[in-house]
Amino acid sequence: MRTILNNVQIKAVSSWLPIDKLEMDSLSDIYGMSEVQNIIKATGVQRVRVADEDMTSSDMCQKAAEYLISREEIDRKEIDGVVFVSQTCDYILPATSITLQDRLKLSKDTVCIDIHYGCSGYIYGLFQAALWISSGACKNVLVLAGDTTSRMINKQDKSLRMVFGDCGTATLMSIGNYPMGFHIQSDGSGADRLIVPAGGFRTPVSEKTSILEWDEDHNGRTKNDLYMDGMAIFNFAITNVHKNVNDLLEKMQWDKEAVGLYALHQANDFMVNYVRKKLKAPIEKVPTNVANYGNTGPATIPLLLSDICSRQSYDLSKVVMSGFGVGLSWGSIATNLSVTKFYEPINK
Repeated sequence: MRTILNNVQIKAVSSWLPIDKLEMDSLSDIYGMSEVQNIIKATGVQRVRVADEDMTSSDMCQKAAEYLISREEIDRKEIDGVVFVSQTCDYILPATSITLQDRLKLSKDTVCIDIHYGCSGYIYGLFQAALWISSGACKNVLVLAGDTTSRMINKQDKSLRMVFGDCGTATLMSIGNYPMGFHIQSDGSGADRLIVPAGGFRTPVSEKTSILEWDEDHNGRTKNDLYMDGMAIFNFAITNVHKNVNDLLEKMQWDKEAVGLYALHQANDFMVNYVRKKLKAPIEKVPTNVANYGNTGPATIPLLLSDICSRQSYDLSKVVMSGFGVGLSWGSIATNLSVTKFYEPINK
């Protein structure tokens, strides 16, 4: 799906980080110094943030949203849409976005929806918000993207524990003067490559799904935990993401050299740089911050923007954002962020 929606803009972006840090070096006593150093070298992740046991994704997103609303001095009555993007929702039902409407003290005329997506989820969230605004249904939509992925990972699984972190973000999308291009793709044949096998209605949690199993690399997990086929996800990303971006640039009639910033999903340092090389984009236009935060799922792109754009200068008149992962799903957005406010991550 490729399309362009008009008269929408991202007005502001904020993010909230848990205070607790997990330093990868601290895991040497569990996994061994050599193994830890090899994983750090491969992924570029040196530390991640881990939410407290009583902290949910919606709590982190709420804190980011409260901060954004305060800094932007926007009347809560003017916010008429909430999109909550997360794989770690508060309940099976009701939708977490509904509870956030009340917790944020928004109008009862607010339309709310949950999007149960991970690493591509921010793209989907912005697309949903842009549809509401471009149709005239809404004027100001909060896109709240975050995950507590650490809760889905078995502590015996070093391959994932040393990559994923927690974060919550808030993005305010409003009526604007710029076009926003989207290119979104899906391939459900790869659904089993990144999955929590048990816990839904197809395979409920049971004694059988709770048995600890070990893979050939000595990573331990149960069927209730997150599983990722790292090589399959890597091959998927390096094969498809650059094509998706290039097709979108063609749709927008943008020269690649005119793009001032590529905000790519921060899967890991190696993957981001490999995709960058496929795009033939200069390194200074494809920043990373995965070293300090790891892969925060649907929060990586807004966290990256609030982190680097609040302290560095980029030409933001032409920006490409691209997310890819669970589903399998991937998508990109091309837009103008030159008038967007970026607030430094809270608890950075």
